[in-house]
Amino acid sequence: MSGMSADPTRALSRTFLDDGMIQWEAYVSGGQPNTAAAARIYFVCLEDPFETPRWVTHESRNVAEATRALAGMSDADLLELHGRSTPLA
Repeated sequence: MSGMSADPTRALSRTFLDDGMIQWEAYVSGGQPNTAAAARIYFVCLEDPFETPRWVTHESRNVAEATRALAGMSDADLLELHGRSTPLA
C-alpha cells in the first residue's frame, strides 16, 4: 500500500547479491562507541554455509548511526562495503 512505512523488522538487516549472484545478509552489531566492540556491519552468506562471515567497522562506531546508514545504503554501496570487509576469524 502506498504511504505505509517499511516493515520495521526488515530495517534491522539488508540482503543483496554479490558479483557472483550469491545472496548475502548485512546487519549491524556492536557495543560502545570508540571501543574494540564498536559498531560493525556483518555480512553472512545466505546460500553457502561454508562461506566465512565478514565484517567491517562502521566509521561512526555507533550502533544507531550504523543501523540508519545500513537502511539507507544502495545495493552498490553494500557491495562496495562487502568488498572492503574482513573475514571473521
